[in-house]
Amino acid sequence: MKTTIIGVDFSGAEKSNSTWVTKGILDGDCLQIKRCWHPSGKREEAHDSLKNLLLKLPSDAVAAMDFPFSVPQSFAKELANGATEMCDVWKAVAAGNMQYPTFQKRRGEFVKCYGEIMRRGDGYFGGPISPLKTGGPNMLPMTFYGMQMLHRLWHSDRSFRLPPLQEAGRTGPVLLETMPGVLLRAFGLPAENYKNKNKSNGYCPKKVRREILNGLPGRVNDTAGLSMATLDQQRQECIGNADCLDSLMAAIGAAMWVKSPTDFLLPKDDAAPDGELQSARLEGWIYAPRCYRKN
Repeated sequence: MKTTIIGVDFSGAEKSNSTWVTKGILDGDCLQIKRCWHPSGKREEAHDSLKNLLLKLPSDAVAAMDFPFSVPQSFAKELANGATEMCDVWKAVAAGNMQYPTFQKRRGEFVKCYGEIMRRGDGYFGGPISPLKTGGPNMLPMTFYGMQMLHRLWHSDRSFRLPPLQEAGRTGPVLLETMPGVLLRAFGLPAENYKNKNKSNGYCPKKVRREILNGLPGRVNDTAGLSMATLDQQRQECIGNADCLDSLMAAIGAAMWVKSPTDFLLPKDDAAPDGELQSARLEGWIYAPRCYRKN
């Protein structure tokens, strides 16, 4: 059985060439990487291109995307009074035609009182930063524009599934929140110093990316039982661009999900209103293998 796999390194930056996509086919235990590319145009055009790609996916496809699917619970409820799930927050920032400067201002007022707080589930992993963070890396526009796109996808006729939201009869493609750095740590590969464009502290980012790609097929096979075909065809693109490599890592995470979702650290299934699963349904959850966790 063949399954379409998509990995996305999503960007909220205004410039073009910032969002990257990797497409693959999972055929049994073999992940065939078909293509890595960046949608053309500036931010709005690239996001529309990505949205249209996702809308055309087969119903059994899995797409893993590198951006926070929601915000910390207290800010979520400030944005959308009475919010209990991510889709309530998406509606507040999309259906209400909220503009980014308004979102930015409300974030600023919140952070002034409470700081750049983390989401509950992020504490399991080393490396995540708050979706409310500004400065490098700037998570805020990525989070805002990502949530707007998710709102449109959630309310499309494709019936997307977005764990940990309840599926309630939804049968469309799966969209997962992921984080390439966490996946790299799960494979025991360098998760630092592979993005910087300038050489410093004695390391060269391209050299680190080359080291990652050299070790990746063996580590993915050892950890997930997946072989990687046609990786060499995308090798130079990934060495030359860290965002391209991040989209590749997201695609590997999507393939691992298809093979065995139970290999991922999942929010604890409890019925309490303030329980971990309910918090994850409001704040989002990074899907990463159980073999890596901070705590």
